[in-house]
This record gives sequence, structure tokens and C-alpha cells, in this order.
Amino acid sequence: MIPFTKPASPVIWVRPYHQLSIDSLEDGKVIVKKASNGHSIEKIGRFLGVAVALCLIVVPLILAGWNVLENAVNSDEETDPCSSFNGGESIEFDDVGFLCLDYNESISARSFETAEEHFKFESDWGGFEEFRWAQTGDVVTLCIVDSYYDEYWCENMIRVQDSLPNQNLSYYSIDGSMTSDMPSWVNDRPSSVDVDYESSTVGPFGADRLMKSLDDGSGWEQLEVRSYNANSFEISIYYAAMERGMFESILPYMLSIFFGLVILLRSGVRIPLLEFDQQHSKIQRRLNIGTPLSKYDWTGVDFQNLTLAEHSFTVTHHHSGDEHTSSSTSYSHHTGLNLSCTYDGGSHVLLFIEDKDGRERRDLVDQLFKALNLESPFQAGPNFAPPVPSAEQGVILPPLVTNTSIVEAEETPSSEVQEEAGEVQGSGGFWDQA
Repeated sequence: MIPFTKPASPVIWVRPYHQLSIDSLEDGKVIVKKASNGHSIEKIGRFLGVAVALCLIVVPLILAGWNVLENAVNSDEETDPCSSFNGGESIEFDDVGFLCLDYNESISARSFETAEEHFKFESDWGGFEEFRWAQTGDVVTLCIVDSYYDEYWCENMIRVQDSLPNQNLSYYSIDGSMTSDMPSWVNDRPSSVDVDYESSTVGPFGADRLMKSLDDGSGWEQLEVRSYNANSFEISIYYAAMERGMFESILPYMLSIFFGLVILLRSGVRIPLLEFDQQHSKIQRRLNIGTPLSKYDWTGVDFQNLTLAEHSFTVTHHHSGDEHTSSSTSYSHHTGLNLSCTYDGGSHVLLFIEDKDGRERRDLVDQLFKALNLESPFQAGPNFAPPVPSAEQGVILPPLVTNTSIVEAEETPSSEVQEEAGEVQGSGGFWDQA
């Protein structure tokens, strides 16, 4: 139901297996909605869906609120900027402050061999890997030997001993692509160089580390740190310390809340209802579980001229086939009574009360008019027959709720009529609104 638009006609289609819930309020208003008989499987399924949806919505909201409160308390008590990160380890720079360890992995190395500015090893992560390197000042050009394409893939990194050579992160921001300041051999073929490897127990850089700033954008600074030795290859990623606000705290729970809202909207308990307000000459359509956007008002309603008219129509059902069956078309025929109101803008069909077992459901009409303190049309006389509205009366009939032939009724129904058209008469789907 799209807000700010006139509801489909009829607003409520009362099927033979439906009952009307008619409630009279103390202020004189009358609330009308559909109600299923007893505790049917469909009804139990709807409320089970609501329970699951509320759990998916409420529980994450509680957890998110707890996280926000916990972060607010911890921010006042803790001075460690990296307390919310997994590692707790940090590196401090003068220009960006603390970078916090977020990821660390150590991969075992086997068959470690070295040669002059060459080394190679085998690991479970990358299989057999061979490298060539050269150093100018603190800058190390590290190249992977691609034996398949017979070429080098190179990048520059900063070699760091126990203490940082520079306290500014920008010093470690190096272009990771092939650059002109790299050694001339980076453009040669690796196969053109003969290398005599020997087993080694010492890594090519000893205990030193290789560093590279991946992104020094404000607030998103990152640092990659590597170390190579005879037994392992270790890689660590550091990120800028950030204070987690409310949005960051509830972000992990947003997906659960979204699915909860989808289930709630599709659970079928958001049924339309009509509120008859004779004191203010108004009828309102809204959802029993909805927002103000689901409301629509008919004003200037003449309650003394509620129209009851016999009506019949045909609904076309298209059944799509699969690989084993072909598509088909079937038709269902419906007869009953249209209850319409006249208001300032014209007239509208509020209820279509479908016949049950071929008989008019006069009891529902009598109950509704009694609640409104109006005389039921069936009390007017024993020979009362509800009139069929003519075109001159200007009654807005529902889409697909017309006296036309089957062929003319093959338009796509809308709103509630479209939902009902997908069912077989006399049986309700799991998600059927009732």
C-alpha cells in the first residue's frame, strides 16, 4: 500500500473463510477488519513470523545499545587508543598519532635458501616463492620472480631496524608500482640470471622489518609490516585508531534488523482496517501495525447513504510452468455484496463481502449496521434486493471486480485484489492477510 494514495477498491475483501471483526469504541467509533476463524495454521504461522521478526529487531537493538553504553564508559576510563582492536599493539607516529595492530599472520617457511640479493622458500600460503631484492639507503626494492611469465613483480618498502628511521608515516608512503628509480634489472628476464642458492638459517634482512604505508588519507591511514626469516614469513596490518561512535557500534547489527523488518512486513499481520467515525463524518483506512503514512481519510461521508449492491466478477489466475509442466490459466468466479460510501470526492467501495456456499452473508451486514446504529438494508422489508449500481451513480468498482467477461478481466489486479487473485478460492496461503 503506497502512502498518500487512495486505497484500492474494495479496501477489504471478505472471503468465504473470513469473518469480520466489528468493535464499537467508547467514543462512538467503529473498527472493522478481517478475522480468521479459530487458531488456523495460517494464523499461527503469521504470529510465529512476527515473533521471529521481533527477535531479529529487538535483540540486536538491545545489544547495540549495550555496546554504545559500554564504549561511552570505556572511553572515559581507558587511555589506550587501541583497546578496541584485537591485538592491542600499536606504533606511534608524529604526523598521524597511533596506528593499531588489526591483523597479524605468521606463515611457516620450509627449504629456505639464499644467494646474493636472492632468496626463496616454500610455504603453505603461496607454495614455492622466489625473490630478488636490492637496497638504496633505507629503501628496499623487493621483487617476486614470476617463472611462468619470466618477469619480475616489484615494489618498494622501507627497511626498519629496532627504531623507526623516521617518525612520520608519510615517509613510508611509497608508490607500490614499478617506478623508474628501481634497479635497471627489474626489466630483465629472471631466466637470464644464473643464481647459486644455498640453504640458510638466517633471513635476508635479519631481524629487520619491511614497512609500507598503503593509504595515508586522513583518518584512514594503514601500514603494512613484513618480516622474512628462515622459518617463517610474517605480515601485520596496522590501522589508524578511531573512536567508535553510535553508528559504528550498531553497524554489525543492521543486517539482522533489516531481515527482521522484511519478515515483519511480509508476515501478513499488517492487515487493513476501517474506522467509521460518524461524529466527524469520516472513514479512515489504516494498518493495524503501521505508521501514519498508511492512513487515508474519506471526509464528508454520508452515513445515511451507505450503498449495498450485488456484485459478481471473474479473476484470471496465470500459473507459470517449469521444465516439466507448461504454463496454464484458470479462472475463479466470485459473487457477493459491495458496500460503498459517498463522500466529498465521490464514492468508494469499502467492503466486498463474498457469498458463502452460494448464500449472501446477511449476518455480517446486519452486525455492521447495528454497530453503526443504522437500519440494515435487509431490515427494510422481506422482499429487499440490493440494487446493482449503474454507471450514472459513479460508484468506483474495484479493478477486476466488474461485470465484464473473462477476457476483459485479464488486466493485472492491484493491491489487495492482486494478492487475493493469486489464491485458489476457499484456501488461504501461508502469508495471506487475514
